[in-house]
Amino acid sequence: MYSWRLDPNLSGTSDLDYLGQLALHLTDEISRSPNSSELYFRRANAYLDSGRFQDAIDDYTKAIDLSPLDAIFFNNRGIAHRYMGDFNSAVADYDQALLLNPEYRDAFTNRGVVYADMGDLDSAVSDFDMAIELDSEFWFAYSQRGLALWALGRREEAEADYARLRELQS
Repeated sequence: MYSWRLDPNLSGTSDLDYLGQLALHLTDEISRSPNSSELYFRRANAYLDSGRFQDAIDDYTKAIDLSPLDAIFFNNRGIAHRYMGDFNSAVADYDQALLLNPEYRDAFTNRGVVYADMGDLDSAVSDFDMAIELDSEFWFAYSQRGLALWALGRREEAEADYARLRELQS
């Protein structure tokens, strides 16, 4: 059985080191295939995971320029915008993702989180409702909706979501 802890090439490598190496590798790949939206998307994901949010936004934008009909590119750019505190741009990206794919549960959930960040809890609950309607076993949507309902003073509904969450996680 392979154990990374015994591999001298990996045991001292942190997640950030790995993501940095991945971004460098993808930069080399992009130099060979500069019109690959998938390569820009992958590098943007590495940047997002390493906290390089503006770099992620730049690469998601390039991926969108190359493939403007891919909803996940807009969704993920929205995540980066949220981390940058640019909630309006995040909502605009989630809106576009949902125009491209009206059944994209993650875009509903992510937009709901941004609405909650903005203090618009009713809109947040509505988006979490849509995500749950699309996937009745999506634990994260129940968790987020429970938080929003609790903040709205709708405690019984929040408790029902927390109970459903416990069921899903058991």
